[in-house]
Amino acid sequence: MTVSQATSHRPSPQVTTAWQDLVGGALQWDTYGRLGWLDVKRRYRRTVLGPVWGVVNLALFTAALGVIGVGLWDQTAATYLPYLTSGLVVWMLISTMTTEACAVFVNGANFVRQIKFNYSILVYALLWRNLIGFLHNLVVYIVVALVFAPHVLGPTALLALPGLALVLLNGAWIALLLGLCCLRFRDVQQLVGTLMQIAIFITPIFWPPDVLKGTSRAIFVAFNPLYHLIEVVRAPLIGQLPPASSYAAVLLVTAVGWTVAYLAFARFRKRIPYWS
Repeated sequence: MTVSQATSHRPSPQVTTAWQDLVGGALQWDTYGRLGWLDVKRRYRRTVLGPVWGVVNLALFTAALGVIGVGLWDQTAATYLPYLTSGLVVWMLISTMTTEACAVFVNGANFVRQIKFNYSILVYALLWRNLIGFLHNLVVYIVVALVFAPHVLGPTALLALPGLALVLLNGAWIALLLGLCCLRFRDVQQLVGTLMQIAIFITPIFWPPDVLKGTSRAIFVAFNPLYHLIEVVRAPLIGQLPPASSYAAVLLVTAVGWTVAYLAFARFRKRIPYWS
């Protein structure tokens, strides 16, 4: 049997265009909802606390770092701890979505090889399971806010919802683009992991952005898309309105990212079965 004959038996996409794939996959909420939920259950199978382990880890990390940060940045616990916790909760969502995006099509290879389906379902399942994790971690922020700064839990906090929607919207194009890149070039996954380890320290999560001035502030704050993605969710959670510049930056990143990701998905979508 020739290579062309062997590869001809690989399943083709369920639909013909990238747009049909993205829209059709989004409408199949029952499928990606079940896939995402099963992934969460599989991760914590045979554990006593299950997803609560993530909450416990975050709580311990926040407590340890909070004690140091209050003194290091000369802030009160009522100011620093909600800032730190809300930033970490959003960062964990972004970081996990990004690192898992590298394997979204690699781990879904069995589905790709055996059945016809909308490939975007794998992306939506990734978003759903990470949203579940975010909601679990949000418990830590709520507890911290109730204990140290209950005033931040006001109507302004509701603005975190559109910010969260923007984060997930960006997570979708990141998953598409990195999923394709890492499926074709497996070394990209290691690069992304390294960059995310560095990004957590150069993004204002542990430290307030006001500590930087001049060029350093421009590089690590103003021109840091991760900061703006975090800020559109974190600012409402600490009782502040997100700055218009953050919304503008996030919308710009969303438009550019989706344009690049869509073009790549439209061009290489049919090669996913052959790269898997």
